[in-house]
Amino acid sequence: MSYQTKQFSMEALVRKELLTYRPYTPGEQPSFSAKTIKLNTNENPYPPSPKIKEAVEKVLETGVLRKYPNYHGRKLQELIAKDYDLDPDQILVTNGSDEALRLLFQALIGPGDVVVAPDPTYSFYPVLTEQMMVGATYNAIPLKSNLHFDFESLEKEKGKLLCFAHPNAPTGVEEPKDKLLNLVKNFSGIVLSDEAYIDFTEPNSSLISEIKNHPNLVVSRTFSKSYALAGLRVGYLVGSLEVISWIRKLKDSYNVGILEQVVAEVSYSDKEYFLEKRSLVIRERENLKIELESNGFEIPKSSTNFLFCKPKLGVSPESLYLRLKEKNILIRYFSTGISKDYIRITIGTKEENKLLLEMVRELM
Repeated sequence: MSYQTKQFSMEALVRKELLTYRPYTPGEQPSFSAKTIKLNTNENPYPPSPKIKEAVEKVLETGVLRKYPNYHGRKLQELIAKDYDLDPDQILVTNGSDEALRLLFQALIGPGDVVVAPDPTYSFYPVLTEQMMVGATYNAIPLKSNLHFDFESLEKEKGKLLCFAHPNAPTGVEEPKDKLLNLVKNFSGIVLSDEAYIDFTEPNSSLISEIKNHPNLVVSRTFSKSYALAGLRVGYLVGSLEVISWIRKLKDSYNVGILEQVVAEVSYSDKEYFLEKRSLVIRERENLKIELESNGFEIPKSSTNFLFCKPKLGVSPESLYLRLKEKNILIRYFSTGISKDYIRITIGTKEENKLLLEMVRELM
């Protein structure tokens, strides 16, 4: 008896939207054994709280890893809620802030809907819009020549969702709080303030405290940057009880593991260590900015843990990025829009920044 194999075409089976879909491109991640100065993905140059070790050992000793984690990440919810005088149920603990963003988009964006954002901002937003695969439109509003939001144009836009990084990425520029709140007040849909870098600016810059006054405002945060936990993937989304209750319906049952929850809880509670390392990053940021400017770079004031740097006339930013890469120093280069004239440099340790400066001077 002979059998005839049916022809199989995966391309014929996947959704047609996937055929032309362009995925998000993260920063290059070399192997951990590579001798590379990594200043391309805005990771914290310092280790996380030393109190984590004891907490993780306790989890392992008690054997609770055989059990499912708390569905809500309740203890972490309560810690965050206490700091902002919120109901813990206003906080959705997620697998990194990227999951928070995905759930928000999934809850809101349907066929024909419009997502509005300044341009450039976090480059994951247009990717998420396309990932919904419903024919939604991403309406990018160019920044002004001074790299600030064009508030006048943004305020005229209509859509289901308005999203921006606060402070912005990749520019590092922070917008006045009153202007952002006015934008929230006048936008007809939901407004996302993506605050991945908020800990590197002035205290009280976050919009979280304004959620009680603006029911259409949601704020995302992450433990990847200021808490030095990029390898663990913990974030959260904050909003009104109503908004978060709708979004929570879409999350995985156990989206954040026991170890992740415990490590985030310990890191969040260790305020003294957090403030110490935060201050070091800010100090190095200002020192590096001065040194790069003395070598001809134009750099806007940064409120983040990176610098958006425009080389002096005659120096190609893409060429500088590639030549630094040849020397095992990774920075970030974006080839579109106004970003093509800049390089983005994550703040490293004092020693890493010194080596970067030496190589930049040599190459320029």
